[in-house]
Amino acid sequence: MTLLDLLKSDAEYAYAELLKSIEGVTEPQAWTILPNNGPDYLHTDGSIQGIVLHICSTRWAYASICFRNTEIRWRDIADQMEQFEPSWDKAIDYLKRGHEYWMASWANIEDLNEMRPTNWKEDRPAWQILQIASQHDSYHAGQIALLRYAVGDSQTPPPPYAEDIRKYCQDSKHW
Repeated sequence: MTLLDLLKSDAEYAYAELLKSIEGVTEPQAWTILPNNGPDYLHTDGSIQGIVLHICSTRWAYASICFRNTEIRWRDIADQMEQFEPSWDKAIDYLKRGHEYWMASWANIEDLNEMRPTNWKEDRPAWQILQIASQHDSYHAGQIALLRYAVGDSQTPPPPYAEDIRKYCQDSKHW
């Protein structure tokens, strides 16, 4: 098994775990926001939908920025999300399409040590970006699994995640 094969396997495994974490989540459950009782920023509003949209946005952005010469910008991602928010089913579809885009973006990479641009203000070797992305899926899958047991249902959609992208990413050179 090559290192590229291993990284692909890790990415697919982490993504499968993420999908398991949202399997059976209803829209009202996805919309429920966990109260913020601490100083930490969760990268989201504390809802399952917010976490999934966060993962979606990074999946599209990292593929584009790191491996596709920024063919899709943060503002494009915000615009795309505004077209379907607050639909839970469409958020899942966007996640699935984003995963396909992510996997295709680096499927044929030849040099895993090549330094690649990132959204993190420093270039990183390709292998490290791929590893971080898989860990990111696993981290958030754990959050979702916990939220499923901690929250009930809500008939009120969470705030649009596209607004977070506009707030936190507008100063990015990839805007």
